[in-house]
Amino acid sequence: MTTALIISLSSCAKQPQPANENAIPTEKTEKDSVIVKTLPAGIPVDNILKTIINEFKGEVVVIDFWATWCGPCMYAMEQIDPIKDSYLKAEKPVAFVYITGETSPLAKWQQTIPGIKGYHYRLTDKEFNGLMRGLGIRGIPTYYIADKKGQHVYDNIAEGGYPGDEIITAQIENALNKK
Repeated sequence: MTTALIISLSSCAKQPQPANENAIPTEKTEKDSVIVKTLPAGIPVDNILKTIINEFKGEVVVIDFWATWCGPCMYAMEQIDPIKDSYLKAEKPVAFVYITGETSPLAKWQQTIPGIKGYHYRLTDKEFNGLMRGLGIRGIPTYYIADKKGQHVYDNIAEGGYPGDEIITAQIENALNKK
């Protein structure tokens, strides 16, 4: 069984405000929030990625491997925000998942994620390092995308870094339109 914690964004976060006091505020959905998820107890390292992707069946899953201390990771998150917001606004079946390990100190991670809408996993060193080794990831940020059936459609494991808005958007669209 997985658990999830929904973190309410503070008033400092970018939230749409009604145009006037008579406007009806839009209802926030789970996807507009920050959700902390945990893996089932005792899951083998070889099953971590599959388990995470299976949590989002029916949705394209965009996974960002990152760390709080990684400047390029934080820059990439800023770059992808408009893309993420466009899919959220259009209510497309796309889940943005962020995976880090214990090298991201817990307090710093808890301080950082309220500004990052999506689903967050903070794995143990054993889980994170095993996942990285198993996928052949040598650096972060790295992106991995699965289609609505949970099938791998894209990654930039060989290159690492942020692949750019055009590539991310094209790969999400490809995954959304895959039959």
